Amino acid sequence: MPRRPTKPPRDRIIDAALALFSAHGVGATSVQAVAERAGMSKQALLHHFPSKELLRQGAYERIATQLRDALPPAAAELVSRSHDRYRALLEVALASFEANAELARFLVFELLERPDEVVAWIRSEGAPWLGLIRGVVAQHGRDDAFDAEAHVLVLGVMMLAQSALIPRGDKRWRARVSKATLRVMQLGSNLG
Repeated sequence: MPRRPTKPPRDRIIDAALALFSAHGVGATSVQAVAERAGMSKQALLHHFPSKELLRQGAYERIATQLRDALPPAAAELVSRSHDRYRALLEVALASFEANAELARFLVFELLERPDEVVAWIRSEGAPWLGLIRGVVAQHGRDDAFDAEAHVLVLGVMMLAQSALIPRGDKRWRARVSKATLRVMQLGSNLG
């Protein structure tokens, strides 16, 4: 007797959609393919997500939830460090991207296909993170001319590229690239 899936259908659907969206992009992924990967009929999938656009929105909701869930531990980590909070923030953010490479690849595809919409979404959902970064930068004595939003965008693109594009197989190479990414970010901020 086959085992019944343990996740709720919506979660299975979003998992399947993100796997396919991160591999092929939303435009090249069919609803039928998502349904098959989720182990259900297309009609069952459409009951939960009546269109591919709503499925895309479900993927964004998943990412937004993960961003919101990651903020309190990140803030606590920063408070616990008496020095080098900027590096701690970079490490926490990069580790989050590394742990969610599929989400990073999805966002890379989306940035290529719909850059204005994705940047607007990042500004909206990333606002608490932006505030956290502004606070860390202010603690390091930066002047008011520092453009925290642009800084976050540049850092985000670097982290997305590393997490999404560098092959996962060679852990030593990934560790070297992670170390170099952190160093470049610190040098570029004059906070390192």
